[in-house]
Amino acid sequence: MTRDSKIRNIRGCIFDFDGTIIVSEHVHMKAWEDLAQELRRELPMDFLEQSVGMSDLQLVKILAKFWDFTVPEQEILERKRSFYMLRCPSEASVVPGVISVIEWLANNSIPMAIATSSSKFEVGPVLRRLDIIDKFRGICTVEDITHPKPDPEIYICAAKRLDFLPEECLAFEDSLAGVTSARAAGCALVTVQTLYSAERLGPAIMSVKDFSDEKLMDLLRSIGR
Repeated sequence: MTRDSKIRNIRGCIFDFDGTIIVSEHVHMKAWEDLAQELRRELPMDFLEQSVGMSDLQLVKILAKFWDFTVPEQEILERKRSFYMLRCPSEASVVPGVISVIEWLANNSIPMAIATSSSKFEVGPVLRRLDIIDKFRGICTVEDITHPKPDPEIYICAAKRLDFLPEECLAFEDSLAGVTSARAAGCALVTVQTLYSAERLGPAIMSVKDFSDEKLMDLLRSIGR
């Protein structure tokens, strides 16, 4: 299928959250560091780098095992999320142009969903603060699935919330696990270079630095035509 035919086939858009709507991976990393400091423990080598695009539930299991199961998984999860929520309002920032794109899609009656490895407890407050939560027909978080990214399940979940096939959805992703998930589900893909280069993220209909790229708006205006 050619690029033009893929675009004509699109009926809805699916957004990742961390790194795509807000720049927050560094906040997650600091929260893990806060946790380790509070517990006076070390983090595994390369843990922070490997955490990008992974769910907290996956990372908690890695830490619990690394710490010889001396700290309960639920305690790790709750403390990390607490540190994240303390930092997020002041340290996370909005990806340039994304609010305007979301509003344009909503005004043009193009349904949207979110597919994120983050928790509903982290995502919901941010979307409300940005006053865009009502723009999304569906929000799929880690609580809604069994197999997190890079498995395609969460994009399949988000497409179902839109009542579309994954092939009828355009996904916006910034992480390696995320692009693998979106591709495996069958979505068309726009990669967002908030963390990685276009080359590292791999094949896509388009790759942008952020949502202020005018070429992206040209692409969106061609949806369904």
